[in-house]
Amino acid sequence: MKVALYLENRNLNTVDCSRPEKGNPGIGGTHYNIITLPYYFQKLLPDSGIKPVLLANSTDHLPDRLESRKAENINEAARICEDEKFDILIWRPTQSAEDISFSREIDRYSFSVVNWVFNTPTDLFYLRRLARSKNLKRFVCVSQEQADRLRDHVLSRKAVCILSGIDAAPYKIERKLDDNVKNVLYVGSLVPAKGFHLLAQAWPRVLGKVPKARLYVIGSGQLYNRNARMGKWNIAEEGYEKKYIRPYLSDDEGNIHSSVNFLGVLGNEKLDYFKIADVGVVNPSAKTENCPGSAQEFQAAGIPVVSYAKYGLLDTVADGKTGILGKRKSQLAKNVVYLLEHDAVAQSYGSKGIEYIEEKFNHMKLCGEWLALFNEVIENKAVKVEKIKQFPYHDLKFLREFLRLFKQYIPIFRFIPAIIEYKLFLMYLKRKLFN
Repeated sequence: MKVALYLENRNLNTVDCSRPEKGNPGIGGTHYNIITLPYYFQKLLPDSGIKPVLLANSTDHLPDRLESRKAENINEAARICEDEKFDILIWRPTQSAEDISFSREIDRYSFSVVNWVFNTPTDLFYLRRLARSKNLKRFVCVSQEQADRLRDHVLSRKAVCILSGIDAAPYKIERKLDDNVKNVLYVGSLVPAKGFHLLAQAWPRVLGKVPKARLYVIGSGQLYNRNARMGKWNIAEEGYEKKYIRPYLSDDEGNIHSSVNFLGVLGNEKLDYFKIADVGVVNPSAKTENCPGSAQEFQAAGIPVVSYAKYGLLDTVADGKTGILGKRKSQLAKNVVYLLEHDAVAQSYGSKGIEYIEEKFNHMKLCGEWLALFNEVIENKAVKVEKIKQFPYHDLKFLREFLRLFKQYIPIFRFIPAIIEYKLFLMYLKRKLFN
């Protein structure tokens, strides 16, 4: 079986991604996972009969043991797969112009297509087109919550969940906590969708309760694109910095407050800061998070997590066991302070986090799930929509399941839009009216 994965890395071609065992070198979790899946699949399942090939915009700085080929865009990757008779192409849909073009052409190829969906597309017609495609066999979500939001959508017939894996070995570190200082660590992109501004707004309240607290920020607005233009502090786009970050993290003279340290985009050297972190904060808005790598990394290192109880955070953090997921965004400061003031609780959460990651997100387990999926695709097996596995009353999940069954048994009502389609339409109207 010949399987290819398309990697869009034209803006990350200077980053050394050649050694996945050392952890994420400072790129977005999406791109990192597209590299690590074929790498660990080949390493852990060498006798599977499958040798995955990476089709990338740039083949520089990729793992030597992983076969990689140059493809300028998804359409060129598809032509390679067609010419060389690949069986499956794994493609992450992003709604870019080239993606939309390819989505219209999927059915003219002889290979099967598998979507790997780190962020669910927000275009109603695009989703419908993917659902109608005969050659698109699977819509692979990276969290159960993400898959469950599609229960009453026609895509549920293709949607499955396979979590993103993590190699916990690099994060087995000796913690060096200091009673004289309390360190809070944020890892992620400094863009609105990643919620850092909520932590910035909460930070003065944290300092008011824990004056010896220090905030370390790993990441910047250039995490996903090294060419992005930065603002005055050189950490994020100027408009975002000026309105949402600087008012809360400045001293009286307008400089970065002494309690705050912006470290920029780091590779493996970020582990030095993991060693001293008492608490790790993951995207406090939870937006765009389906299987956040920073939550996995914190827990693998024994760091308790604080975030918001929504979307993929519910799949990646065990609330009340490995961290605290607030029921409201306004609880962020309170939850951070609680862990800073209760060392025993924080240490317990950290220990359980290590076990949780090794059990739930290990590459061997998840590569096995991918192997099963490849075989199902080749055998043209249909997806069986399973019963709700978790949080049945969260995010209208029970209503989505009711609508799914209603449409299944009374076909005349299949024209009723899915709940996600109502939400996406309201988002579209909001953009049109207020942008």
